[in-house]
Amino acid sequence: MRCGALRLRNFKNISTGEILWDEGMNLLVGKNGAGKTNCLEALHLLLGWGPLGERKDIASWGSAETKTYIVGDFFGEEEAFLALGIGGGTLVKYNGKRCSFPEIRSVAPSLAFLPSDMTLLDGTPAGRRSFLDRLCALLWPLYARRLVEFRRAVRHRTMLLRQGASLGALSKAMAPLASWLWGARASAVDALSEGLAPLSELLPSPIGLAHVRGGAGRAKDPLEDWWESLDARREKERLCCSPLVGPHRDDLAVRCGDRPAASCLSRGQKRRASAALMIAAGRCVERRLRRSPILLLDEIASELDAAGRRITVDALRATGWQVVATAAEEVVPDWPGLTLRVDGGAVLPLP
Repeated sequence: MRCGALRLRNFKNISTGEILWDEGMNLLVGKNGAGKTNCLEALHLLLGWGPLGERKDIASWGSAETKTYIVGDFFGEEEAFLALGIGGGTLVKYNGKRCSFPEIRSVAPSLAFLPSDMTLLDGTPAGRRSFLDRLCALLWPLYARRLVEFRRAVRHRTMLLRQGASLGALSKAMAPLASWLWGARASAVDALSEGLAPLSELLPSPIGLAHVRGGAGRAKDPLEDWWESLDARREKERLCCSPLVGPHRDDLAVRCGDRPAASCLSRGQKRRASAALMIAAGRCVERRLRRSPILLLDEIASELDAAGRRITVDALRATGWQVVATAAEEVVPDWPGLTLRVDGGAVLPLP
């Protein structure tokens, strides 16, 4: 899918009412605080995801109006009109009919790559789980709901552990959820590995991926693994009053040979490897949903030298997907698409 036009009303500091996008490569340039990331965030919200970063205020900062509207025209595998109203409740519409965020994500799938996604290689397991969760939510519409159910069960389990109460009934209820989530994540990691194979030019060196079950790994079958691992960690759970087994403690192992990739690669190389993972995720989405994803990339040139920028831009262009990226300055001298300058919330094409 591709976004042809994005229309905004009362959204953060963006004063331009309509932004027209190229169907291929789009670059937003401007100083920090100009509003580049806000344009990216508007698309991110409209495409069924949440706000970017920690700021949750969506309405224009200089307006008394409290309601925000984001609408977009999309084309490609189908023509679609998506609309989002925020303020006093959230309303999502697809071709004039109310719908849910999972439905929007199925119609116009998107993947966002933010500076925080550098943690894919050298950050905490939570960052890598978040990456897997976003991918799985696109591949399997039920995934997000089951993940919410499991997280709710983890909170309940924590409470029961602190109370010293019986865990038998809850463990039985959590078992099929844990098994299903583990299976979905393992399938996603296998698909990611397959998607990385054609990206040798972007990858600084070959990397391998493996799904690591949280607190588990005692049996091949996920359901059997759940029960065996719970049994092995029962006393430790009681002592620390914290659930130690389950998808909430999973990790994505990224390795170069027999070493963690984070210990082998420079900052720029990690950036390229992270971008390769994003493109591989897009390949997974394209194969399963039979729709081209839209890629949103914030600070695309960060920590990349001239050669790394060129390799990254060429790899993105080769996907054939729509890309919307931001940077403080030109990424390459001959950007292969549309460049827009953002200045004080105004979005204008470069002369």
